[in-house]
Amino acid sequence: MSYQKTLADQHRACDAEFTKIEQAAYRGDWGGAVRAAQTFIDDTEAHFDFEEQSLFPALEASMPSAAGPTSVMRSEHDQMRELFAGLLDATAKRDESALADAVETLLLLMQQHNMKEENVLYPIADRSLADDLLEGAKGAGEGADGTDY
Repeated sequence: MSYQKTLADQHRACDAEFTKIEQAAYRGDWGGAVRAAQTFIDDTEAHFDFEEQSLFPALEASMPSAAGPTSVMRSEHDQMRELFAGLLDATAKRDESALADAVETLLLLMQQHNMKEENVLYPIADRSLADDLLEGAKGAGEGADGTDY
C-alpha cells in the first residue's frame, strides 16, 4: 500500500462523483444532481478528515518542516468547504448559472490542490511514514455503492 496510490485513487473517485453533478443537471435530473452533490461532498469530507486527523499530524510529527505545506492544504480544504455550500444551493435551486460558476471555481481549486498533494505531500508520506495509517483511510472516499477507492 502507498499513500500516493491510495489517496490519489480517492481523488479520482471524488472527481468521478463530481462529474455526475453536472451530468445530472444537464439531463434536467435536478434530484440526481442534488444526490450526486451530496455524495461528492460526503466522500470528499471523508478524504479531508483522514488527511486532517491522521495524515497531516503524522507528517508534521515526523517532519516539522511539513507544517507549512499541511497548513496550506488545510486552508484549501476550508476554501473548498465554503464552495460546497454554493454547490448544494445551486443544485437545490436548480440554478444552472450558479451551478456552472460553482463547478468551475471548485474544479480549478481541486485540480491545483490535488496536484500539490499528489506531487509533494503523498510522496513525502510514502518515504517517511509507515503505511499503517492507511488502514484509517479505508472509509475515506468510500462510494455510495460501498466500494472503497
